[in-house]
Amino acid sequence: MHLMTFDGCMTTFPLAPLASLIAELVPLPPVAEGHHDASGLGAGGIWFPSAVLPPREGFVAATPVMWRYEWPPCISSKLKTDKNPTGTISNSDLELAGGLIHLECISQCYDVRECTVLSKGDNLSTTFWGRKGSTSTNSPPAYLLRQFGMHQRFHRYVPRFDYISGPSNPIADSLSRKFTLNWTDQLSDIAPFIPQHALPQVWTPSKQITSAVISALLRRQSNRESLLVEPKVQSPLGPSGKSSQVSWASTPFSKPTATKYSSYKSSPYEFNAANYRPVEIPSGLDRLKITYGTLRRRSSTWGPKIHASTRLT
Repeated sequence: MHLMTFDGCMTTFPLAPLASLIAELVPLPPVAEGHHDASGLGAGGIWFPSAVLPPREGFVAATPVMWRYEWPPCISSKLKTDKNPTGTISNSDLELAGGLIHLECISQCYDVRECTVLSKGDNLSTTFWGRKGSTSTNSPPAYLLRQFGMHQRFHRYVPRFDYISGPSNPIADSLSRKFTLNWTDQLSDIAPFIPQHALPQVWTPSKQITSAVISALLRRQSNRESLLVEPKVQSPLGPSGKSSQVSWASTPFSKPTATKYSSYKSSPYEFNAANYRPVEIPSGLDRLKITYGTLRRRSSTWGPKIHASTRLT
């Protein structure tokens, strides 16, 4: 199956095969879970990879990887606030932009081709924009979601999006705000929340991806080449690596439109570091705060129905 691009032309990207594989379309148990956040100062996040996810050159298997990016003045000055009511960029826009950089992080640090990754943020608008993949307004999310689609196709992963309450997102909250800290002090600040106090790796967003994101926030289209950065080669696999056995996620796959959601009550006790150990990551979809709904019951009849009164001649 070929993919039609946003300008209506049929094309393929360097890492993408001529046909879409089922593992690029149907969610499997996640191989990584990540949390991200954004503020008027910048964005940041952390990924917790499972042991089966092969690292790319320069990174270590089954080890958290964190990142942060400080917004340039051309973005932070346009944030709409009480003091700047004429701003053209909302906080939700920044959260969505951070979510794209977040997916770039896991794609550049690990081989996520034909894998499912679970990304969580504490902004509901961002969560549902990511799930829907589109918006009807000519706003920064429209430009960003276009980039989300190209990014997913290029790196060939299946993204799943979920909500995490603010008090349960202490790592990304720190990474997106405390830019006066060097990385040593930053690590000390988030160390209490890292499983078994594992030493996280650091990934720095490239100029290509940040330029593309900034262009989208300013409602400008950027060239595909500025967004689609080919990752480094995969590091040699040790005793662990991708499993050849495919197991399907237990979470339903239908759209959430028919599902009613209860109100969210944030609690400082929702964060559980034990859930982010490598062995626990594949069960992440079973802990979704916002489910994907339930599959409708299908009719057992195949083909057109024939009424009992109909006679065959």
